[in-house]
Amino acid sequence: MDEVPIKVELLGGFAIIDGNKRIIEQEKRSSKTWKLLQYLVTHRHKTVTQEELADTFCDEDNMDSAGSALRTIVYRARTALAKAGLSCADNLILTKGGGYAWNNDIACHVDVEEFEALCKAAGSTKEDEYRLELLLKAGALYRGDFLPNAVGELWVMPLSRWYRSTYISCTLEAIEILTRFGRHDEAEQLCSKALNIDPFDEKLISYSIRTLLAQGKNMDALTEYKRAEAMFFDVLGVNFSDDLRELYVQIQRPATIEGETLDGLLSQWLAGADVSGAYYCDLSEFKTIVQIESRSVPRSGRTAYIVMIETKPEKEAKNGGVMKQLGTLITNSLRMGDLFTRPSPSQYIVMLHSLTYEDCKMLVNRILHELDSKHLPKIIGTTIRPLMPII
Repeated sequence: MDEVPIKVELLGGFAIIDGNKRIIEQEKRSSKTWKLLQYLVTHRHKTVTQEELADTFCDEDNMDSAGSALRTIVYRARTALAKAGLSCADNLILTKGGGYAWNNDIACHVDVEEFEALCKAAGSTKEDEYRLELLLKAGALYRGDFLPNAVGELWVMPLSRWYRSTYISCTLEAIEILTRFGRHDEAEQLCSKALNIDPFDEKLISYSIRTLLAQGKNMDALTEYKRAEAMFFDVLGVNFSDDLRELYVQIQRPATIEGETLDGLLSQWLAGADVSGAYYCDLSEFKTIVQIESRSVPRSGRTAYIVMIETKPEKEAKNGGVMKQLGTLITNSLRMGDLFTRPSPSQYIVMLHSLTYEDCKMLVNRILHELDSKHLPKIIGTTIRPLMPII
C-alpha cells in the first residue's frame, strides 16, 4: 500500500497534516520550536548547518552554547510532534553532517512548493483555458501570507514579500483572463480575496470596480470606490491615481442609455441616493460642478462661495480622527443643496449657495466650534472665496 504523504502548510499559518490529524502552532507568535520546524521544511532540500541555525535562532550573547541550545530545540520539536500524534515525529528531523535536515524520505507535500510549481507552469503555457486553471489552483493554495506568526523574522520577510507579490501577479492575470471570458462574477470573487491580502494594490482596486460595473452593480462599484478612496486618505495620506479617478466617471454613467425612457434614467440616477445633509462628491465631480455653477451664478442672481478648511497633514496621523469627524460635521451641518469634497488628506472644500459672506463665516465657525467641543486638534485655517463667473 502506498505511503500517505504528510502535508505542510506555510501559507496563512503553519500546520502539519498527517492523515486526519492536523497539528498547528498554538501561539500567536511562533516559538523557537515551531520556528525551527518552519525553517527546516522551507529549506528541506539541503542540510542546514549548526552555524546557520545558531545565527537564526540563538541569542548573540549565548553563541558559545549554541550547539546545546539547538539540541534542546530539536528535542522539544520532536517531543511536541510526538505528543500531537504525528506518526513520523521521531524521524522527521535528521541530525546530519554537523547540522540538521528535514527527512525527505518521508513523503511530504508542501504548499509553497506546489504554489511555485503551478505559477511556473502557468507562465510557460499560452493556452488561456489551461493557464487560467493553473492560476486558479495556485490562488486557492494561497490562504494568506507566508508564516504570518513569524513575519518579523529576518529570513521570513523577503520570502513573505515574494510569495505575496507572486500571488497578486497570478491573481491579476487570472482576473484579466476571466474578464475576457466574461466571467465577471468569478473575477469579482478573486478581487475580493486578493484585496483582503493587499488592500492597497491599485490594479486590484481598479479590477474590483470594473468587474462590478460589468455586472451592472454600479452602486456596489461606487461603494467600493469610496471605501478604497477613504482608506488611501486615512491610512496612506495620499490621493488616488488619475487612472482610478477616471473610474469615477464610469461609475456615474448608467449601464444602458439607448432606448431608455426619461423616467428610467431618473430612476437609475437617483437609486440609493442619500438625500440627507450636504452632498459629498469626488474631486473631479466637484470641479465639474464648480465650472457649471460659475456659468450660471451671474445669470441666476444667486451667490455661491467656496470654502477651504484645512489642518496640518501630520496631525491627522496623530489624532486619527479629526478629518473624519470634520467630514461628518460638514455633512450634518450643511443643507442638501450644498456640496463638498476632499482634495487632500488634510483639506475639505465646500460650496455654499445663496448665503452672504458673513453667513458663510458664521456657518464655518459653528462647525469649528462643534469640532473643538470634541477636544480634537484645532483646524489651522479656513479660506472663503466667492465663486467668480467664467469670463
